Amino acid sequence: MAVAAVSGLIVGGVAVMPSWAASDAKKSRAGSVAAKAAMKVAMKTVVYQGYELRVPASWPVYRLDKDPSTCVRYDIHAVYLGTPGANERCPAGLIGRTQTVSVIPSTVVAAGSGAEVTFQRAQPGLTGGTPVRNVPAVRRAIVRNAARRELRVALGKAALGATVIATYGDSSSAVEQVLASLRSAPRGARATAQSAAAAVPQRAAAPVQPAPPPTTPRWQGVPAGWPTQIVVPPPPPRPRPLQPVSGFDTCTAPSLPTMKTWRRAYGAIGVYIGGVNSACAYGNLSASWIRSAAAMGWGMLPTYVGPQAPCYGYGVMINPKQAAAQGRAAAADAISDAKTFGLGSGTPIYYDMEAYNASPGSSCVSSVLTFLGAWDREMSASGFVPAVYSSQDSGIADMQAAAQAKAPGFTAPQAVWFAMWDGQRTLSDGSLVWPTAERSKQYQGPQNVTLGGTTLNIDSDLVAGPLAR
Repeated sequence: MAVAAVSGLIVGGVAVMPSWAASDAKKSRAGSVAAKAAMKVAMKTVVYQGYELRVPASWPVYRLDKDPSTCVRYDIHAVYLGTPGANERCPAGLIGRTQTVSVIPSTVVAAGSGAEVTFQRAQPGLTGGTPVRNVPAVRRAIVRNAARRELRVALGKAALGATVIATYGDSSSAVEQVLASLRSAPRGARATAQSAAAAVPQRAAAPVQPAPPPTTPRWQGVPAGWPTQIVVPPPPPRPRPLQPVSGFDTCTAPSLPTMKTWRRAYGAIGVYIGGVNSACAYGNLSASWIRSAAAMGWGMLPTYVGPQAPCYGYGVMINPKQAAAQGRAAAADAISDAKTFGLGSGTPIYYDMEAYNASPGSSCVSSVLTFLGAWDREMSASGFVPAVYSSQDSGIADMQAAAQAKAPGFTAPQAVWFAMWDGQRTLSDGSLVWPTAERSKQYQGPQNVTLGGTTLNIDSDLVAGPLAR
């Protein structure tokens, strides 16, 4: 990457910088010229919990202790100070990660139990990792979790301590420099107030428009000679619903009181357990949260948002030359995350492959199928149920075509969760080869729904496929 040190911060990109959605620049003379021409980045000091650090002046600051409904989202540049609320107002369907910083009081991080303190519990990204550099001013190390594209610094154990978590996209250089600026704030320094821009509702970042919402299936029938068994080896036994149930998915796990209220209308929920393109904080999600929700009768669709199609155009994407290896690695990471949340063998894990525009037989489609085939085989070999969420018109149709053609290197998933926003609450799509009992459908996109006085932004689902219980 061509980089330049400006104002104590390493910034990647071209001469029109600053751009904090930094992509890798070519290591060439042009990159060197761009680095020299890069504009200086204005910085500001943020103070919280007795510490201070320097961040780009353009990043808004959200005070979660002042507005606990704020969504802690990782797809837009921002600084989050405090503990997220029990029910964050997150838009459904967010994807991708960029540079963000969160400063969370250590009393919350250390507690690790109880519904009121489950935002930072023993979840992926907060335990283990590799030290990458020391921060002498606070006598602590920056620790990297490369699989989750996160860095963290634990700042003391006293009442004024904190854990600082930084996310990143392609490169961690910028946020490493931000964390390296950590130091104790001067005595009497006031905590940074919420930015004026943060007082307005958060807007979704949309640098690239994904494929349009799915509407109709691309496949109109199945050859008469098509075999009925499409998965090898057979899946392990697992609990399954007796009949389709109403479900929803949202970006971050609601509070348990909300789950209890919403159980009157729903029986299944999609929960994001990890992945380099997961765009929201875990919120309330923890092993104890899953146990408590299951005790209420909820079934869950554990979802992992890893690399996307090479032609998707945003976030971390599949490298066509490493598609199989990346598929296996994603499965291994998802299984590790699932076990952290108490989800063991026999659990379905749905890979989230967002809608993409590509012609059948293209290199983009080939990379997706190679990746998902490796994901499916690794899941089955580890005793988990391989499953995929995608658009009916892209990922689902391409997997079905590959299964019908017995494409080399592809293994079909045991279950599918297909997005077709036609508003029809039905699973009777005759074009799919997966039996109805192995299907779930996302039939309506993001909408605000209020139950029991709590409003969430959700996608609506009808679920007959395997659930984690």
